[in-house]
Amino acid sequence: MNIISLQDVTVAFKKHVVLKNIDLDIRKGETLVLMGPSGHGKTSLLKTLSGLISPENGKVFIEQSEWLTLSKKQRLAILKKMGILFQKNALFDSFSCLENIAFPLRETTMLSEQEIEEKAEYFLEQVGIPQARNLFPDEISGGMQKRLGIARALALEPEIIFYDDPTAGLDPVTSKRIVELIMRLKKEKGSTVVAVMNDMNRIYQMADTVAMVVDQEVLVLGSPDRLSQHQDLRVQQFIHGRAEGPLSTL
Repeated sequence: MNIISLQDVTVAFKKHVVLKNIDLDIRKGETLVLMGPSGHGKTSLLKTLSGLISPENGKVFIEQSEWLTLSKKQRLAILKKMGILFQKNALFDSFSCLENIAFPLRETTMLSEQEIEEKAEYFLEQVGIPQARNLFPDEISGGMQKRLGIARALALEPEIIFYDDPTAGLDPVTSKRIVELIMRLKKEKGSTVVAVMNDMNRIYQMADTVAMVVDQEVLVLGSPDRLSQHQDLRVQQFIHGRAEGPLSTL
C-alpha cells in the first residue's frame, strides 16, 4: 500500500520551476533515499512529500487522502503522525536537551508532566545520550545534536519520518552510527522513512529504494544494488563521484 503518492506534481517558487511533472509512490514501511546534486530540489521534494510545500500543479496523496482537499483539522491529524529532522536540527538553543524533546509532547499530547519527562528520558536513552539530559544544544557535539534531533522527531512516535541529510557534517564513524540508530528505531516502530542523503556508503546502508533528483526530474532507480547497472550517465557520474560528465555542466 502506498502511504504517500505524487501525481504529475510541479513545484515552483515564483516563476522558477524546481520540480516538474513528478510521479512518485512511497510504500508503507519503505525507506526511500533521495540523492542528487545540490540545488536540484531534494529538500523541496521532501517538504512537498510532508505537506509543508503545496505544489503549483498536480496532486499529493498522504495516507490515500488528497492533501490539498483536506480541512485544517484533517491535515493536523495526519501531521501528528509525521516526524521531521531538518538538516540544521532546528533545536531550541534556550531549552535543555530534555526540554527540547518534551516541547512537542506538551504541545500536542494530553500527557502529564511526569509522563512527558519519562518519555523524554526514554528517547534520550534510545539515542544514546542520557548524560546530556540537562545540557543545552551548544554544550554538546554535532553528532549528539543530531541524535537529539532524531529523539525529538521520534518523540511523538510518528508513522512517517522525514530526514533532511541526517549525516551532514558528521565524521564517517558517527555517520554510520546515526544511520544504524535511524534504522534500528525504524524497525522497532515499523515506520516509513524518507531521507535526503548524498553519502553513497550511507545510502547503500539505509535505502530500500533510491531516487535521484536532477534537472527538475525524479528518477526512481530501485534498490541500491541496481544502481551500478543504471544506464543514465548522470546517475553513474554521481554514484562514482566522477569530476567529468553531464552533471559537470549543471
